[in-house]
Amino acid sequence: MDPAVALVESYLRLNGYFTVTEFQVQHPAGNGRFETATDLDILAVRLPRAAETVLRHPQRPGEVRCEILLAEDPALCPSAELPDILIGEVKEGAAALNRRLTTPEVLHAALRRAGCCPEAHIAHAASALAARGEFFAQGDDGAPCRIRLASFCGHVVKPPSPAVLIVTLGHIVGFIMHRLREYRPLLGSAQFKDPTLNLFKLLDKMGISLTLPVGAT
Repeated sequence: MDPAVALVESYLRLNGYFTVTEFQVQHPAGNGRFETATDLDILAVRLPRAAETVLRHPQRPGEVRCEILLAEDPALCPSAELPDILIGEVKEGAAALNRRLTTPEVLHAALRRAGCCPEAHIAHAASALAARGEFFAQGDDGAPCRIRLASFCGHVVKPPSPAVLIVTLGHIVGFIMHRLREYRPLLGSAQFKDPTLNLFKLLDKMGISLTLPVGAT
């Protein structure tokens, strides 16, 4: 997996999203052949009440649960009421959307994969996404949810069109390192299966902090 995509995937998982990465969208190329139109770097879904919780101590009889709630990143602006679906592009350079990402065929494939809209309403949702970068599905449009295009990037020169969620890779690095430091007593004994998180945990254990360039976050 591309290391930038792996970084974004780890970040989204820490924020409660279920993820699919590098999802290939196939289309007909004629004569019964098919080819890859594009890869969707990130397809992520977060339910509104998702939270990673750890009890402060074993619950005692008659006691209200006493939990430590791990932080969510406000940069993602998750909805408190609706499932959040992100269709994301990952770039190590400037924020940009692959022109194929906003084509009806690719957005149709992404929405079908997410399963949020009935077939009869996918075209409407894809058109709204391509025009505005965001779509709220309600009622006949499908299961109630917010669907957004997202750019995870190295830096921002000019925001992509349409307006989309933008989160820089520098911000993501800072968020992960801050979270590991803040919850060191809690996560120190955790055995991460994610190689990206394992690397950050090792850096924190060794007392190494990454210095990000000005404007990276």
